[in-house]
Amino acid sequence: MMRTLVGLAVVLVVALLVAPAASPVQISYVTSDSMAPTIEPDGGYVLVPAGAVEAGDVITFYSAERGSYVTHRAMRVTDDGIVTKGDNNPSTDQAAGYPLVERSAVSGQVLTLGGGPLVVPHVGTGLSLLRTYWYAVVTVLGGALAISAARSSRRRVRPAVLRGREVILPALVVAVLVGVVLVSMAAVHQTQTYRVTAEDSKDLGVLSVGEERTESLTVRSASTPFTHLVTRADGMRIDETTPVAAGPNGTVAERGDGLDRVRQRLLDTSEQNVTVTVPAQETSGVHAATLHMYPYPATLPRGVVTALHSVHPLLAALATVLTGVGPLYLCYWALVDPFAPLRGTRRRVSRRLGGER
Repeated sequence: MMRTLVGLAVVLVVALLVAPAASPVQISYVTSDSMAPTIEPDGGYVLVPAGAVEAGDVITFYSAERGSYVTHRAMRVTDDGIVTKGDNNPSTDQAAGYPLVERSAVSGQVLTLGGGPLVVPHVGTGLSLLRTYWYAVVTVLGGALAISAARSSRRRVRPAVLRGREVILPALVVAVLVGVVLVSMAAVHQTQTYRVTAEDSKDLGVLSVGEERTESLTVRSASTPFTHLVTRADGMRIDETTPVAAGPNGTVAERGDGLDRVRQRLLDTSEQNVTVTVPAQETSGVHAATLHMYPYPATLPRGVVTALHSVHPLLAALATVLTGVGPLYLCYWALVDPFAPLRGTRRRVSRRLGGER
């Protein structure tokens, strides 16, 4: 029973953390207030296959200009595409300079119940906690798998010997896989979209053709003292990064109340002012610039993590997780005979530590 629960837990973790992809039903959540109050920030929803999209449906679609998935309401459906708008936005996406949403870009439709979207509050908060404290999740799942295997071996009818390696090695693989998934999906991507026009303009979010713009962005991310944050930018250049002044308790001043305060304390939320330069654009249209932040476990020196990340983020995630979990396996291998039956493990450890003879 325990093994089944552990397997289901792993499957749920992976399913919750994978972005809208090939599966017919997905669980996702919003990170901005563009759909408030229908879907508040961190509110989760169930995405189902989209049939014939109609005006009023809340859909999720991929926006190449933003470089990410967007969940907005369909306002009108035309032969050329879909007009979309966030419930909390003053104008449609197309009025802001985005093209019509093609039907092929729609990945799903938000499940509705009683005439409105079925929303689960604070799903984003739970996933943020899960991603930040991935090592605790790995420890619990690995321990549960080991206990499950040991218990099932004692219930076998025919005599059989369960070796330590038959439990520890699968537990290590599960721990590494889950850890890599959680670390990889902990990345934060903040996209700034600019409307490029031929006219001179100093408005926020509007660039003039041939104009280079320098701006200061406030980036808020969840971190712990045991993480390295690697930052990268697409469509802009990072000039300087400075931390926001801390509050009286040494952290960024807490905002909100109730669950928001608990979340800020648990996630050790930090804010940074990032000065960026958006390069001059030669033609009018829409220019999307994205700031990427990748938190990795501080199990390797920052320089090594940065070098691995430059090759591929997945390589950095695998190396940092393996470096954190690997020593536990080596300790087991050094102190406990992996070929010995599990029932004799305590006695063997005692002998190796100089106790029982």
